[in-house]
Amino acid sequence: MFVVRKRAVREATGPAPRAPHQGAEGPGGGVKYVPEVSKADGNGYGEGIGFAAGPADAISTGGQAAGGQATGEIRQAQQQARREWNPSKRWNPFNSYKLLAHVDRWKGIKRGRAIPPPVLVTVDPTNVCNLNCVWCNAEFVRRECRGSLSENALREIADFLPRWGEGMGFGETGVQAICIAGGGEPLLNPATGGFIDRVAANDVDVGVVTNGTMMDGFVDSLSQAVWVGVSVDAATRQTYNKLKRLPSECDLFDRVTGNTAILVDYARMHNNKLGWKHPAYGVSFKYLLYRDNIGEVYEAAKLAKRIGCKNIHFRPVGTAWDKLDTEKEISFSREEIRLFEEQIAGALELDDETFGVYGVTHKFNSQFASANYFCRCHSIFMTAVIEPPVGEDAPADSFTVGLCCDRRGDSKLELARNIRSADEIQKLWGGRQHWDIHDRIIVQSECPRCTYQPHNEIYEQVILSDSMTYKFI
Repeated sequence: MFVVRKRAVREATGPAPRAPHQGAEGPGGGVKYVPEVSKADGNGYGEGIGFAAGPADAISTGGQAAGGQATGEIRQAQQQARREWNPSKRWNPFNSYKLLAHVDRWKGIKRGRAIPPPVLVTVDPTNVCNLNCVWCNAEFVRRECRGSLSENALREIADFLPRWGEGMGFGETGVQAICIAGGGEPLLNPATGGFIDRVAANDVDVGVVTNGTMMDGFVDSLSQAVWVGVSVDAATRQTYNKLKRLPSECDLFDRVTGNTAILVDYARMHNNKLGWKHPAYGVSFKYLLYRDNIGEVYEAAKLAKRIGCKNIHFRPVGTAWDKLDTEKEISFSREEIRLFEEQIAGALELDDETFGVYGVTHKFNSQFASANYFCRCHSIFMTAVIEPPVGEDAPADSFTVGLCCDRRGDSKLELARNIRSADEIQKLWGGRQHWDIHDRIIVQSECPRCTYQPHNEIYEQVILSDSMTYKFI
């Protein structure tokens, strides 16, 4: 039997301390020694275990709640909650082991040489949003860089990305996947539907992150995607309205869940890619963990399964880059993490051959704080974010090329601003300006929780240091 604890007591804890800078950089940007720094992550993306022994004040890993008062049900829940997903679904879309498939491409990241194009690029059709989530990590860019990509710019981008790197002697060329996100809500840009269609026609895989409020106007285009992640973040209208800062009487939650069900049915009925009977294709119910919604994890999983989602995806909220070391920095109490452990244990009972329950806690330490256990940022050579132009005087049909989805709007991470030709990206990629950005990034003092933490660890531990002796298969 699954027991849900009805209360969550917020402890007076400050922001978790940052991890110390690890390792030292050798000549030419190489790490000459990288110590073992992965303890806090356990073997999360190897075995699907997200909770492991960390600092002295971490959650007990012996299955006991504080004071040794846990019941048998709670001990069982905690034991199961240490898994991020069902072990039988180890090879899933959220397992960072998949990054090892790109080691050969990433071996080409060397100073003074042409660098291969990224496998994945994110495209932000707009920085405008119709919601205002309490944790929004794009608040800065929404406030300072309100704008959208034009239809012409999106067409230019769609046609360039699959041919990026052609004629440059790389073993593999072209961007293989595009994540359409934001910034803002991508479907507020009316040209987004046509962009999805064009990218799919160019044989590039598409994933879309949306708040779901506008999906009913883009159902056919969205059904061409490999996956669509709908950011719901709640199981009830009351919690949804609180987290999205909406009036208490607003019924947008019902619209979002209704739109999700419509998209699922349409894709299946028309046998479009989103509706295929593929273990990883489909609609994902996205759920950012925050102090006010942790108690609804189990009910959210039930809702996601009922409306036909392929999976539900949990991830702790992280502090935005522009709010680090401020009173707005987000942290989780031990009681809140315990409550999540109980809730996710119940949610995992809903996992079956038609529905998956996945967490991405392996990118955090045991207290859901930043786990940036790497020395330097090499992920800026592995991916990029194409964003709307900056400034009211930006040329028509121009766009900006950022290098980090976690630091949207940070000019320090811009490779190019307000360019009109996508071919300019290839000219700048891997050049002196690109490496200068790399050299200026101070990971431990200025980066939030890193989406690309596994990328950077793999580059340092597998490619630079060959800690796995990966040739010995």
